[in-house]
Formats: sequence, structure tokens, C-alpha cells
Amino acid sequence: MKCRVCKSKNTVEIFDLGKQPLANKYPKNIKEIKNEKKYQLSVYFCKNCKTAQIKKLISRKLMFEDYYYLSSVNQGLRIHFQKLARKLKRFNFVVDIGSNDGILLEPLIKNKINCLGIDPSKNVGKIANDKGFLTEIGFFNRKIINRILKKYPKPDALVASSVVTHLEKPIEFAKNTKFFLKKSGILILEIEYLNNFLKNLEYERFYFDRPFYYSANSIDYIFKSINMSLFDIELINIHGSSLRLYIKNSKFAQKTKRCNKVLKEENKNLNINKLSLIKDKIIKESKLIKDKLERFKKENIKVIGYGSPARVSTITNYSKINNKLIEYIIDDSPIKQNKFTPGSHIKILPRKNNINKNIGIIIVFAYEYFADIRKRFKKMNVKFYKPIPFKKLI
Repeated sequence: MKCRVCKSKNTVEIFDLGKQPLANKYPKNIKEIKNEKKYQLSVYFCKNCKTAQIKKLISRKLMFEDYYYLSSVNQGLRIHFQKLARKLKRFNFVVDIGSNDGILLEPLIKNKINCLGIDPSKNVGKIANDKGFLTEIGFFNRKIINRILKKYPKPDALVASSVVTHLEKPIEFAKNTKFFLKKSGILILEIEYLNNFLKNLEYERFYFDRPFYYSANSIDYIFKSINMSLFDIELINIHGSSLRLYIKNSKFAQKTKRCNKVLKEENKNLNINKLSLIKDKIIKESKLIKDKLERFKKENIKVIGYGSPARVSTITNYSKINNKLIEYIIDDSPIKQNKFTPGSHIKILPRKNNINKNIGIIIVFAYEYFADIRKRFKKMNVKFYKPIPFKKLI
């Protein structure tokens, strides 16, 4: 396939995760289960710009206008955005692209920073507005930018956390940020990091919500092509391990030492010889979790899951895991509760009334937040496991 970022034909398939449903569409009844669709999920890597991408594109409108992810139910993320808000005090007007339920807007307001959110999801955007966190509902494009600029000045800071990987047209997104930002304004991108996904074999982070998976070199390429400059990078501890990238609305900005270090190390690691080994490792790990769950079943051990992020869909569908092997999954998000996991149809339940002494093993799908999850079971004799790579959590 041709790379959708740099138009190069120098791409190669690195793995295929088979038929997968839409990972953030949780069916709530038999009718929705019957109408569920699956698509082939194959992942390609561009040797030229070092971007990974899913071959099959699913409509962004279908994906995000009705959405089932609320950031604010996660205490770890709340703390992350509280810290980010404090870093933004020097800016006059901050716009959060993909603002979800207002998780960054809330601490920005508390820090008396002028701010505005943009989110494409009608149901989630309404939640933010109902809380008093001013949010423009719609996709980030020239239409919504022009609508905002009729009422507000150009922002001197844009934030897009876990957004750019979901976009169908990254170059268009970059051009829109350049148009929207003040001259020499700053764009702050937070991305789940391709290099870490591959190094840690986190294949469960690939699903149709995210057509693209970026390296620092990818981002550098995209913004350099429109005369913006990546100049700094922070390693941040959300979604496992991510990057926070600082991009200036200027053709010239000197890169920091840590920025150059990340770019240099990445060039060593993201090469096709290393990537070619991943496919066999994925097959091995997906078989391992299925074998372990089948063994627990034979031993009459009650197994449940905790947390139903999108990765649950990729893991359970690729490994063919259903409610015979995991009885149910507890999730703290009210808009997921009493629905089913996509494709595998494991019931998702609230914490209340569903933690009991019969539970023997918990598969922690939301493993980044294990420290908080473990506290909820401290008086119980249960064992915890990370799904991929399958290992005991202590």
C-alpha cells in the first residue's frame, strides 16, 4: 500500500490481526450483536517516514459521533491533566482538540486559564457542556475553526492528547493547526508511542479507531512539511508510555537535546529487521493467554476482567476469548456498563455487587492503573494477570 502520510510506496505489512469489530462500539443487546460488523485489520509500516498504519480505513463519522470513552472516570488521567494545566499558565488562550468530557478544561478553568474544548462526539461533548466546560461539538476542520474565530481570538496554545492517531488525514490536521494558531504559537501533541508498542509487544493497542501509529520521526516529518517545527519531546507516563511533543508555528525552532536524543534512538530501533520478528511473537502470546484461560477453566477458577478499554476487543477477538473463559469484566465507566465487549460479547458490569469472594483470578486489561485497581481487592485472596504479554502482576 502507499503511505498516507508521505505518499511513499516503501511500505511493508508487519502483522495482521484478522477480523476485528470496532473497538469502542459496545453492543447493548442481541439486536446490536447481530448487526455487528468485522473488518480485516492489517498493519503496515512505512520505511520512509516511520509511520505505522492500518490498511482499512473506517469512517471517522461512524466512529466518533457516538462514543463510549470518558476520560474523567480514570483518576490517573485526571492527575495527568491537572499537571499539564499547571504547565499552561503562561498562555493566554488554550484550545483543547478532542477535549472529551472536559478532563483538561476543568483544571484549566481552576487555574484561571482562558480555554475552549473541541470534540466530535455529540454525547460526550454534551456531558462536558452540561458540566460548564465550554465545548464546541464537531470535527476539527476549517468550518469549526472559522466558527470559533468569529467569537474568539487565535489561541497561542493548542493541545491534542491521544487525538492525532485517530485522524484519517494527518497532513490536513497539521495545516489546520497552523492556520488556527497564532504566529509562533505552540501545539502540544500527546501520542501513544509506536516505538514502545512494538518494543513491548503491545499489539492490543492497534484497532480501527486509530488508523495511524506515530514515531517522533513521523511527527517531525508531518509538521516540517508545512513549515512548523518539532522542537521538544517529553516522555510521559500515560497509556503505558507516551510522548508529549512541542511544535512551534514557525519554520525555525532549535531542537532540544532530549528531542534529538529520542529521534536518534528511534532511528536505531524502528528498522525492518526488528519489525519482521513481531508477527511470530504476537501469535505466540495470543495462544498463551488462551491456553492459560482454558487451564483456569478446567481447574474451576472463576476468572473476571477489570477495565474494558478498546484493547479488550483486539485481544479477545484475535485470541478467540469469550464469556466461557472470562465471566464478566468490571468497568468504572457508566456508559460502558451493562453492555458487551465488541465481537467477543463478554458482559461489562459495574464494580458494585460484582466483587465477591468467589473470584480467583482477575485479568487486568487496564494494567496502567493496576495500583489503584489492586486496592479494591486488598482483603481478597485473588491473583492478578496482565493479558499481553501474559504475566502475573504483584
